[in-house]
Amino acid sequence: MKKIVNYYRNILEAKGVQVSDYGLKTLEHLSQTQEIKDAIDSITLIQDKMINIWSRHNKLEGFIQANISIPNATVGKPYLYQFDSSSDLLKGIQIIGISCPDLAIDFDVEKNTISSVFSDAGQFKIQIQFKLSDDSIDADIKVKEIKILVNPDPKSLWKNLESDKNDPYWKEDNRSSSSFFGEKRFIVGSKRGRSHAHEGIFRDDDFGYYFSPESGWGIIVVADGAGSAKYSRKGSLTACQNVIDYFKNLDHAELQKLSDLVDSEVMASSEENQRGISSFCISHLGKAAFAALSAIKQEAATKQAELKDYSTTLIFALIKEFQDKLFVSSFWVGDGGIGIYSKTANVVHLLGIPDSGEFSGQTRFLTMPEIFADNAYINRIKFKLVEKEARLVLMTDGITDAKFQTDAALDNLEVWKSFMEDLEGANDENQKIDFEGDLKIAETNLMSWMDFWSPGNHDDRTLAILY
Repeated sequence: MKKIVNYYRNILEAKGVQVSDYGLKTLEHLSQTQEIKDAIDSITLIQDKMINIWSRHNKLEGFIQANISIPNATVGKPYLYQFDSSSDLLKGIQIIGISCPDLAIDFDVEKNTISSVFSDAGQFKIQIQFKLSDDSIDADIKVKEIKILVNPDPKSLWKNLESDKNDPYWKEDNRSSSSFFGEKRFIVGSKRGRSHAHEGIFRDDDFGYYFSPESGWGIIVVADGAGSAKYSRKGSLTACQNVIDYFKNLDHAELQKLSDLVDSEVMASSEENQRGISSFCISHLGKAAFAALSAIKQEAATKQAELKDYSTTLIFALIKEFQDKLFVSSFWVGDGGIGIYSKTANVVHLLGIPDSGEFSGQTRFLTMPEIFADNAYINRIKFKLVEKEARLVLMTDGITDAKFQTDAALDNLEVWKSFMEDLEGANDENQKIDFEGDLKIAETNLMSWMDFWSPGNHDDRTLAILY
């Protein structure tokens, strides 16, 4: 009763009626009558209805006014966003549909998701049609606008300007080749980096190879001219050509000596065989590398330029099949990498140590005096006898920086496994090299694969694979 009295008194005083002590007794009497109780119930119902009306419109208006941000999209990439029905903002809200006059966009009412593959970049308005979850079927549908930013495909922002074909050191922006090395297959590709294409400058990477069916020996070489050296594109080309020329012109009798030593090692491994193999490789791979340096020096002198203007890395491998084995001897100066991966044996052999300089981002080049000083080049020469099914991979830093990222990863078997899976199609671009099919198709596949997108890695890319 006291509650009713107070409620009745508040109504009177709200209207300016002051309740005296005598009037209070009157209130106490009236509050017990059914007439007043019914009147108060009616007032309460009206108040509740007013509150409900306010709550409903407040919820609708609150959702319309709320700032809803959805993730940015990218042209050409599948987009999917789910509205969180459990969030405070969306509690009690039912999204009926989504529309956008300027974009093709799908809405899944069951999953509360919007999806699309956008073809145009820009900022667009999306209209959300909605009502309250407990509204009747015929209730008015409200509309809220949100914005979506569709970023352009990053690749589309890069220019692809031709390099100057009138330059005396001009070479093709992109180049590839393929061949058989005995029973093994070989593909190689070199692509001008996006950063070079954007400025219309030259590809600094290069490669070369040669296989002699008569002797069964082959040579593969890749090189990366220093980006800071104005003629490095010629340095890498000269280095590759002269390493190839050295072994093409090497007396077959000399190569037969190495063949005999490796044959003996395959039949029965011994320290004597290994010393003989090591001595041959140190002598001839060292001479090949020095021949490359000498040719670069001669070119610099002819041009009246400095030797450092032709700075280049150099990685090459001398190879031959022996029964069920593959012999590989290598020379490596600079960054990039050379390794042998065997899926059957579940092992990777890194043929050297990544050649970083004293500071981050530096490397060493063939043209540096310390490479041959005090016979330091000897430590850059390795040899390995592995199962013939193994893959030999030579690559410049345009590949290693993107796919291995750290020096330690170059010697990590699991990273190599991922790299091989990437080559076989496990990548965002769905690019695959068909190692089982036609050799020329595999070569084409390789060039397509090397168009992969890797943020921050836009240098020249050269990759050679013997498989």
